[in-house]
Amino acid sequence: MTQERSQETSTAEPPPGSVADLFREALPGIQMIAEQAALDVAITVRREDLLRVMQTAKEDERLAFDFMRSLSGVDHLDDLEVVYHLYSYSLGHAVAIKVRCPFDDAHMPTVSHLWQTANWHEREAAELFGFVFDGHPDLRPLLTEEGLGYFIMRKTHPLAEIEEWQEDYLKAAEEAVTQAAAEAGVPMDERARKIALAQNKAVVIKKAREEARGRGLSGDEEKAAVRAALKAFEEEEAAKAEPKPAEAPAKPADDRAAKIVLAQKKAALIKKTRDEARARGASQDEERQAVAEALKALAAEEKGG
Repeated sequence: MTQERSQETSTAEPPPGSVADLFREALPGIQMIAEQAALDVAITVRREDLLRVMQTAKEDERLAFDFMRSLSGVDHLDDLEVVYHLYSYSLGHAVAIKVRCPFDDAHMPTVSHLWQTANWHEREAAELFGFVFDGHPDLRPLLTEEGLGYFIMRKTHPLAEIEEWQEDYLKAAEEAVTQAAAEAGVPMDERARKIALAQNKAVVIKKAREEARGRGLSGDEEKAAVRAALKAFEEEEAAKAEPKPAEAPAKPADDRAAKIVLAQKKAALIKKTRDEARARGASQDEERQAVAEALKALAAEEKGG
């Protein structure tokens, strides 16, 4: 799933006889805002009316939306939105149903019982945006680890910090390799350098945004503040990259090689322990404990050796 790039750039009222009129006929008394978008009519409804609207869209013979093409999440910074893209094969018309909710109450009723395709679409929107589709039979993530702790498609998390436990262990191994290479005077891997730079930029963006919002700045002022912060960061990085006077000779390569071997050994041990724990059907807490104990045993073995 990608962040919905809203096609509803126009706020023009749909022409007479459009699908919007059919919705008004089928749902008298339901509050709705209809707009003519670039491709389809877009209808915004209240969250408390969503289930009735969707049931009517599927079952009313005037609408007969027998296919859900897709379900998209949108982060508007102030709140979240779900956009349901529906199509009727029997009548040949389409519509986009939109509904919003606050970040701290991102609940929506599931429509997976109406359209089977909604099952996976809702699971994906749940893991990437943090929606909770009440009544869904199985909201386990499709693409990421369970309990990741953040929602990667939200704009407030452009490049989230690597989450605790399983990814932290791998990060520690990578850092050991980088440190060993630096101590031996070997240039840092270019890909790793770019990843580190992107993560640092994400921190700068997040901090600049939070400070701008704390001062009550407008959207344009917030963007300008972020650009200024990024420019200052890039200038600082450029200054660091300037040639420096010759330093003391690097440590022997043998020490670097030993650290790299240890880092690789830790990574292999983590993978082996996790695979064995999952094969036993261990819980996440049990798996985490098993990895911690295996690393502790390795550390004791290395120290004793």
